[in-house]
Amino acid sequence: MKQCPNCGVESEENASYCSLCGEPLFDGASITQTFQKSGRIGREQRVLTDFQQLSGIQKRKIFWKISGLIFISAIVLTLLIDYLSNNAITWSRYPATISVVLFINFTLNTFLHNKWIPLAGLSFLSFALLFFLFDAYAGGTGWKTVPGIIILLVAYSTVFTLVYLIRKAKQKGLNVIAWSIIAAGIICVCIDGLISLYNNSNIIPGWSLIVMVSALLISFLLLYIHYRLKKATDLKRFFHI
Repeated sequence: MKQCPNCGVESEENASYCSLCGEPLFDGASITQTFQKSGRIGREQRVLTDFQQLSGIQKRKIFWKISGLIFISAIVLTLLIDYLSNNAITWSRYPATISVVLFINFTLNTFLHNKWIPLAGLSFLSFALLFFLFDAYAGGTGWKTVPGIIILLVAYSTVFTLVYLIRKAKQKGLNVIAWSIIAAGIICVCIDGLISLYNNSNIIPGWSLIVMVSALLISFLLLYIHYRLKKATDLKRFFHI
């Protein structure tokens, strides 16, 4: 079995790319042999090798610059369309603010990638700022600030716990999907509680409980299948065919 150098997932010996993240699984010698056999030595080999030689921070900076161009373009376009159509900045404040906060988090992840405490703290503050700005845009609606921040903290802690579990998992497969579904269910409960707090001044989850129960059932099934696949990687043996 080949092990992916990027995410650690095991693949078949004859696999050329990781089935999860797409990372090439062959070494430099086999790359050269492959291109020699196909007569394609040159630009393709050089581009692949140059990208593989980039460090983690260099790769993250590339994606950071690309995301910056995307977010800045989205902010400018939405503000311009809103202003031209209404002669004022109205609805575009919301997507523009969200884009700024997301770009802040991309920036934090790029330059504080392995510094979990400052990354989590600053990222949480950016989303808390988003919470206050939305309240200000609405004209001071009287949201319960402290319970709202607590709900936001629970949702944020859930996301970081999910990322931590994924990074620490030795084998990534159906277990990652299961954890993501559970995290999505918890976030739905937080969103439902926040909406209930805003409308009724009480945290009374409704529809999110159904989502959470469904997420738990599906996740337990996926974790069971993942456990069985670890014991018997042959799909024929697993499904008794």
